[in-house]
Amino acid sequence: MKEADQIEFQKWEGTGNTFVMIDGRSSADGVNLFSLENEVVQAICSREKTDGLIVLGPSSDPSADLLCDFRNPDGSRSFCGNGTRAAYAYARREGWVGDSAVLEACDGLHPVRWNSAADLPSVKFRPAASPVVAVDPVFSSAWFIDTGSPHHIAIYSGAGSGAGFVSLSDFDLHSYGSGVRYSDAYISSGGTNASILFRYESDDGLLLRTYERGVEAETQACGTGAVAAALVDYSINSGPSYRRLTMPGGDLHVEFTPTPEGFDEIWLSGRASELRRGRTSLLATLLLLLTFALPTSSPHAQTPWYETLSPATEISVLTSNPSDEVYSIFGHTALRIHDPAATPIVDYVFNYGTFSYSDGFYLNFLKGRMDYKLTANEFPAIYKHYIDTGRGLNSQRLNLTHEQILQIAAYLDWNLQPENSTYPYEFFRDNCSTRVLDLLEANLGGELDTRCEPSGATFRDALQPYLNGTPWVAEGINLVLGPGADAPMLDCEKSYIPDSLSSALSRMRISSEPLAYATETLLIPQRGWIPPKNSDKRNLPTILFSTLAAALAALRIFKGDDHKATKILCISAAILGCTLAVILTAMWTVTDHVDTWANWNLMWTLPAFTYFAQPRLKALGALIILTYLAFSIFLIPQSSTATIWALCLLLIVTLTPKTLTR
Repeated sequence: MKEADQIEFQKWEGTGNTFVMIDGRSSADGVNLFSLENEVVQAICSREKTDGLIVLGPSSDPSADLLCDFRNPDGSRSFCGNGTRAAYAYARREGWVGDSAVLEACDGLHPVRWNSAADLPSVKFRPAASPVVAVDPVFSSAWFIDTGSPHHIAIYSGAGSGAGFVSLSDFDLHSYGSGVRYSDAYISSGGTNASILFRYESDDGLLLRTYERGVEAETQACGTGAVAAALVDYSINSGPSYRRLTMPGGDLHVEFTPTPEGFDEIWLSGRASELRRGRTSLLATLLLLLTFALPTSSPHAQTPWYETLSPATEISVLTSNPSDEVYSIFGHTALRIHDPAATPIVDYVFNYGTFSYSDGFYLNFLKGRMDYKLTANEFPAIYKHYIDTGRGLNSQRLNLTHEQILQIAAYLDWNLQPENSTYPYEFFRDNCSTRVLDLLEANLGGELDTRCEPSGATFRDALQPYLNGTPWVAEGINLVLGPGADAPMLDCEKSYIPDSLSSALSRMRISSEPLAYATETLLIPQRGWIPPKNSDKRNLPTILFSTLAAALAALRIFKGDDHKATKILCISAAILGCTLAVILTAMWTVTDHVDTWANWNLMWTLPAFTYFAQPRLKALGALIILTYLAFSIFLIPQSSTATIWALCLLLIVTLTPKTLTR
């Protein structure tokens, strides 16, 4: 996807549930908004801190007014009562539908209406079967019912309304909910939502807290959970066919009609309103993998996840190959922790290469003040992403003891905390690869022998194999890098390149034994590991600027300086040189990119300004560039390229006085 691919959205709330709302009635630059990859949905929901993403668009069903495509924060689809209500309120306000309509959700058609008496949007649920008794690890009474989404409802009875409410609010719902969600009774069917219900009034007053699957956390409200709780409470206590559910985000109202099979004519009502509007870049979204809270393993105690890892746990270093996109042109490194004996299976990928995205990201990028962060995601999502993008993926399992694995896992858990996860990115010395090496050195101590030796190569040298297929990017990088990039790499400094770190790991030793086992290929890249060298394409910038220099010389000699083509070419060359001078000066004086400071290329770009001065100054400018060109190979401590020499020639021809060209 191109950086220009932007999604405009509105952020809405439905009784505390928040949703990113997107108008999908027309495509965004050819992007199918109804088939966004799970990673994109995850990243958008993570960035906006929402309970889901909804795309509204045309329905293929003639009975429906709109398609309401709801995605959970993990990218999965399900019916969402509050999301559908909020989507209807959004569509009604935009004038797409009236006071009643029909929305198509993933489970079928749902009538919606505006409850004029209460001034609230309402959605009709599909008929529901009667709830059944369920087994609960904590509470003596629990029920299961499917209201478009499966719900486990545990009944809590307090000593009194006040005391019960206080106790319910203090209950550790995250540990309880995650335990029920992944329990043996539900895991085979994809898991369930888990709620605690408390009746605090004699008539219809109910308190409810819900742990939602897909969100993997407690939410401020849950529409399908409120309906489930209302139907369960009616099944236990009978009474009127109406319930008011109070959740942390506010009140939800449920009306229904009991039937011999269960319930019908189920309507959910509650408030819905817009919070704000925004725009997100699809490219930036793809780069931002979801940070998530690692679950605890016990529903009863807050046991850190890493302390429950079994002796079967393995830690591997993942290396992905470069891609055609500039942001991944040098590949990527991450750590994987896999415990196949855990329930559920632990399979996390820890990634130090995630942007800490903000509105000022691009400005900070230019200034060299970029914040990157450690994030974690489940391995299947990462694996699918590389399959979809056609990139290769190698794995090196590390030869570690169980105690060393636990120590590294604990370190990663600490590093993942918000106050510890962000770090100032520096391309050559502090990135996704160097952080992995730093982690190993910090946790393995004197037992690790890196066996790194100086190769004599420079930081710039290490980049070149990855720039063969992108000549303009290559020339741009070589142009802005100063003499710092031509310093020889010492010790393990070459490991700033993911492939180089992978090679270094194969040589390292721990307690006199190999640190890494043989490299395993998880995915074969579609077009080779490194872009093949294409001499014709690689030399394109050099050929272009050399041709322009020759053409300008011919024009000045045979057509004269007053010829229109001569003037256009001279002015264009001078403006190009001045622009490069401004950029290089800014990269030295304004930014924190230390490897762009004191750039010797200023010696031939700054004289371009003399084109707009007197002829004698122009001659001096041409002489300075000529001197630079003559001595750059021998005296200047900075690497140059054939394209830079071609640009020098172009500027020399541009600045040479008329008398000499004659």
